[in-house]
Amino acid sequence: MNVFIYDTVTDKNRKTVRKFEEQINKLSLQGKIIYLKDIKNPKEIIEKEVNNGAKTIIILGNDETVNTLVNILANISQNIPIFVVPIGNKNNIANALGVKNEKEAPFILSARRLERLNVGKINNEYFISNCHLRGSDINISINNEFSVKTQKNSEHYIFNLLDINCSTQNNLVSPQDKILNLVINTNSKDKTIVPIEGFLEIDQQEVDLIVDNSKIIKSPVKISSSEKFLHFIVGKDRSF
Repeated sequence: MNVFIYDTVTDKNRKTVRKFEEQINKLSLQGKIIYLKDIKNPKEIIEKEVNNGAKTIIILGNDETVNTLVNILANISQNIPIFVVPIGNKNNIANALGVKNEKEAPFILSARRLERLNVGKINNEYFISNCHLRGSDINISINNEFSVKTQKNSEHYIFNLLDINCSTQNNLVSPQDKILNLVINTNSKDKTIVPIEGFLEIDQQEVDLIVDNSKIIKSPVKISSSEKFLHFIVGKDRSF
């Protein structure tokens, strides 16, 4: 059985959702729908559906929705396939997975091309895509061996899954090698990629990190690739 998770963003995009649902019906991929806004304990409900034999978890939402479900599913089941349908704005994760819009999503779901992706960890939480550091003069310690300091007019990202909009060589960043990548952007033509096989730490207080393009976590933080992994249904035009 397919289980469809509808986030609140679907309420503001009913036309888009209807188009997706119409094609899902044509392909006979229907299933149970769960509305996140209607439940107090999403983890309990999703765990129940997984235990009842859910075949696929299909997320209708944006990057914030994906981050929420990644943190739930990483602690429930690492084997159940996940599929992301981009709804509304801020859908970098779906795009990186090769799902650009609701029109092509049903066909990608039907094809069921599965890839196993490592999950990143920041303190006691998980992320699938990236952490974006905001601010200058931030000291990033790497494996307690050396450090990198952020500079003015530069951007620092820690990628597990490469953002499709990041103009760098895709084959340098993979969510399947258990290596995180510190990407330093100083301008549109000058990017440095530092592969991290261990961990990064920021001990300074109150540094903002935007996780999976949605959630803000403040330092101090420890960031690493975790032992967790998840299976995603992906499109051909994914970023890895």
